[in-house]
Amino acid sequence: MKLKDVLSPEHVVVPLRAGTVKEATERLAERLVQVGAVAEPQRLNAVIRHTWPEDMVSVGEHAFLPHFRTEAVRGLVAAVGISPAPIRWEKDPNRSARIVIFIVAPLRDAALYLQVVGAFARALSDPDTVLALLAAKTAEQVVRLAALDAVELPSQLTVRDIMTPQAFTVRADQTLGEVAHLMIEQDIRAMPVVDDASSLIGMVTHRELLRHLIPDFLQRTKTGEVRAPTRSQLQRASTDPRLILVKEAMARSVLCLSEDQTLADVANLMSSKDVDRFPVVREGVVVGFLTRADVIRRLIAP
Repeated sequence: MKLKDVLSPEHVVVPLRAGTVKEATERLAERLVQVGAVAEPQRLNAVIRHTWPEDMVSVGEHAFLPHFRTEAVRGLVAAVGISPAPIRWEKDPNRSARIVIFIVAPLRDAALYLQVVGAFARALSDPDTVLALLAAKTAEQVVRLAALDAVELPSQLTVRDIMTPQAFTVRADQTLGEVAHLMIEQDIRAMPVVDDASSLIGMVTHRELLRHLIPDFLQRTKTGEVRAPTRSQLQRASTDPRLILVKEAMARSVLCLSEDQTLADVANLMSSKDVDRFPVVREGVVVGFLTRADVIRRLIAP
């Protein structure tokens, strides 16, 4: 089965008129309803309205892939919209794209659902494919793109299908203060450490941050009470822990995954090694990130 097999011209909206990703998703859902691809329109609209966003894949600055699982459809359907103007993401108004791909499937098609989401994300990581989509003037031109015909869906789910692409990374010469700020800003708990060639050299997690930052900010008194040090105590300290370099605190032994490993491999690693997050590497270069939450959210959550 190829990626083009999940698309039909009647599911393509060119041009798509919407200001936000949610509006674009609603327009694409309307199109699917109009052409009879949705068994229960009210149920689909309720899912979009009340569970938004179930999950979001953003492919750089090129495309958004909102996707949902619901019994409102009898089988997997996908709709593509191409806007003449940038569509912004409500969660981050500074991020926008002109391509929105809406994917919806019943719960029983979870495997195919994830494969299709991953396949679209891979296809749209190619700049030539993006340019071809943006240049398309008709629905027929979209579905006839050679790039969609070239993407074959895998026979089983792999790390590539559910990983977060383009993972946030840090450099060894950055400080723990900078990393802590990034983790809070991006709401993540671990960051791969890479060199100038983007090759993995270590990992820094909440564990390393807590181990190095807490001792100077919390002191235990003789009575066992924990209290923060005073300003003068901090000023007298010889080293501000926030200035410690990542290379001095990072974990150097890191379990990694390759894109082609199966979810069975991942589950075994998580169980046997008690690790819940992995950088994904290709020839040593970080190309994504996968966490236990990714697996649970995409395979189990309704």
